[in-house]
Amino acid sequence: MLLPETSNIDPKGVLSIGGLTMEQLKKQYGTPLQIMDIAAIKKQCRDYKTCMDGQDLDAEIVYASKAFSCIACCQLIAQQGLSIDVSTGGELYIALESGFDPGKIYFHGNNKSEQEIEYGLSSGVGCFMVDSFDELDLLARLAQKQGKKQKIFLRITPGIKASTHEYIQTGNMESKFGFGIRGLGAEKAVQAALSYGSLQLAGIHSHIGSQIFNISPYEKLIDVLLKFLKKINGSLGGDIREINIGGGLGIAYTSQDKPPSIAQFADLVHDALKKYRKKHGQPIEKIYLEPGRSIVGNAGITLYEAGTIKEIPHVKNYIAVDGGMSDNIRPILYQAQYEAFLPQRCGEKPQKVYDLVGKHCESGDVLVKQAHLPIVNKGDLMAIAATGAYCYAMASNYNGQPKSAVVAVEDGKSWTWIERQQYCDLISGNRKLYEQP
Repeated sequence: MLLPETSNIDPKGVLSIGGLTMEQLKKQYGTPLQIMDIAAIKKQCRDYKTCMDGQDLDAEIVYASKAFSCIACCQLIAQQGLSIDVSTGGELYIALESGFDPGKIYFHGNNKSEQEIEYGLSSGVGCFMVDSFDELDLLARLAQKQGKKQKIFLRITPGIKASTHEYIQTGNMESKFGFGIRGLGAEKAVQAALSYGSLQLAGIHSHIGSQIFNISPYEKLIDVLLKFLKKINGSLGGDIREINIGGGLGIAYTSQDKPPSIAQFADLVHDALKKYRKKHGQPIEKIYLEPGRSIVGNAGITLYEAGTIKEIPHVKNYIAVDGGMSDNIRPILYQAQYEAFLPQRCGEKPQKVYDLVGKHCESGDVLVKQAHLPIVNKGDLMAIAATGAYCYAMASNYNGQPKSAVVAVEDGKSWTWIERQQYCDLISGNRKLYEQP
């Protein structure tokens, strides 16, 4: 089982996290329930800062809020001394409502609207990560209108294919993101950015993908970016000393997964920077990382209650839980794999193989295939670990399912981060037939 930082299993096989058992949390908050271990998030933030520190350049850790975002989470990230990135006006709104320093907010997105750009500018967002010529022109015009000189990074597509699911590869040349480094797209973007008096081109950014275990492509990425900087700072007349290599470090979702550690990732980055700064003669002064999943992923656990137990002799056994693809779409979207367990009976040996399925009207609504478990009874608590990232963030109201609550635990205490939706929330904003607003 891949459990959060403060997990403990007592001699009776009962799991607790942050000093609280799953039965205690179920009684107080109900199920489905997403539980976030504060200590685990703090540790990941601390490890990133510690591992990237102590070198001859500045490193800024920017939390990728698309992994999981709410007011309390943003406040925790700020408390740990990290910056934050957002990819829509909505994520920006959450960060600002949390009290996050706008100067430490980085605004991503491949199709920012005029309203979103104006919102970011008027809010004092520290940096825009520019993704297209349309955005470059619009941002320059709107910044000039507001009398600002806006700091920007250009997102570069490096032509590097990461070893991960094709839906979360973002550095290959056919990606919808950024300016291609092959051909003249990226060079023309640099020339355009340098020509605008209302924009300050401070660096270049690239992101090669997500849930990456083989981190060797990051060395190639640093080589490609510094080689491109040599051209920018030479024939193109720039003076750029900052690069952003994105995020993407993978986490373990099953006991078979062996992702690299933050320390291993940091060592590779430091070695590559030392090697390619010398090779290309580029005095890089600052590097940015954008971890999201590896900050919150293993801090989360989702708690369910077993409902229908269905056995098809000699074919398959099913356990249906009170959630499913509405609170975790990753298995059906990415074929993501998880492990299920009984948090009140962790010491019992497996006796049967089940498919753990959701309650939704889709045959693909399967959370865990072939889970080896003790005999499961209706009403048993079921749990899936490593659900802190991209579960609640991609949750839906499919089949009219209210979104679950999110609670945080620390030192024997728990509190609500996000309230459970009620049925009335499902029709908030609805109008009756022919009713005028």
